[in-house]
Amino acid sequence: MAEILKKEDGQIVISFSSTKEEFNKALDVAFKKVVKRVNAPGFRKGKLPRGVFNKMYGEESLYQDAIDYLLPPAYQKAIEELELNPLAMPEIDVKEISKETGVAFEATVTVRPNVALGEYKNLAIEKEVVAVTDADVDARVEEILSRQAEWAIKETASANGDIVVIDFKGYVDGVAFDGGEAKGYDLELGSNSFIPGFEDQLVGHVAPKDVEVNVTFPENYQVADLAGKDAKFEVTIHDVKEKQLPELTDEFVKDLTKESATTVAEYKAKLKEEMTKENEDKAERAYSDAVIAKVVENATINVPAKLIEQEVNGMFSNFKGNLERQGLSIDLYEQFTGQKSADIKAQMSEEAEKKIKTSFVLDEVSKAENIEVTEEDVAKEIKILADAYSMSEEDVKKNLGSNFEIKSELIIKKTVEFLNENNAK
Repeated sequence: MAEILKKEDGQIVISFSSTKEEFNKALDVAFKKVVKRVNAPGFRKGKLPRGVFNKMYGEESLYQDAIDYLLPPAYQKAIEELELNPLAMPEIDVKEISKETGVAFEATVTVRPNVALGEYKNLAIEKEVVAVTDADVDARVEEILSRQAEWAIKETASANGDIVVIDFKGYVDGVAFDGGEAKGYDLELGSNSFIPGFEDQLVGHVAPKDVEVNVTFPENYQVADLAGKDAKFEVTIHDVKEKQLPELTDEFVKDLTKESATTVAEYKAKLKEEMTKENEDKAERAYSDAVIAKVVENATINVPAKLIEQEVNGMFSNFKGNLERQGLSIDLYEQFTGQKSADIKAQMSEEAEKKIKTSFVLDEVSKAENIEVTEEDVAKEIKILADAYSMSEEDVKKNLGSNFEIKSELIIKKTVEFLNENNAK
């Protein structure tokens, strides 16, 4: 029979056990598994009698495999009996093990911590929408024209913003080093993509030109053999290219917008509308974030360390996956940045705790305000998502999982909407 030994905020210590009959059955299962791997003189593999095995290796050698077989169902039965909802992997100790009495376990189970809500309504948080000026529109136009620009060879001196086409070879103490050479490389001056000081020394030259560039590698440079060392680069500038922006004309606007705008004035007016909507959306998100942050700040909650650790491990796993999709291993990332995995996880810890707190607090608000989701709400949300992503409703359901998961997401969405409606200044 399972029993609660100790209750703390977010953590419960329980005891549970397996009978001697269950333990002896587990030993039989363990023996059948282990004996297949045993090589014993005079016996074919898998045919060693149990008695001989016990004399040779001791029955205690089966205990760990027997525990591995016993523990999962015994733990599951205990948490169901005690009506617990674990939120992380438990820490389990074997307190007693005997063929005569069975096995006694003790587990530390992480559960939902207590949440004491503070003020979460009438917080008078201001929603600030930044107006779009004509200068803002002009700046956006400049960005758009820049994306449409062409690079053209120029005969005058190189300047920041230009691209120089270069060959280079680097030397430290007169010896060429690995990775310090390239031919026909396009380097945008002012991009700060090379060692500090390198690009500056390529400004003000007319191609073709040979230039000697002298730099010092940063102390924290990713290649340890080069860190802090002086280097000389022999550089040949083959060409200098400058960005040539297209002229903003009615014809250009017609072509760019597929004639949804036919004049420069009309185009700028449409841009202003779009930018105003962007600012409104941005202000809405900032307001919502500020409301949620304040509600969480006003609440009292102690997040169990086990939950933070679990969240950090998930975040770190996603981080590694993103690196791998970019063709970079975590080992190489550590070399390039000088950061160890432990450092990265430590940086993630604060964000992980914040995410967990926010989740619990929003859940508590939804309960306090009796926020519910109906089947009609679920159907409506599925239709909205299907339309937005040009998918069938059945495909949306498959991607989102069970109705319970959809309802959980919708409850959080409704809770955030409730907080937004009740906290404006």
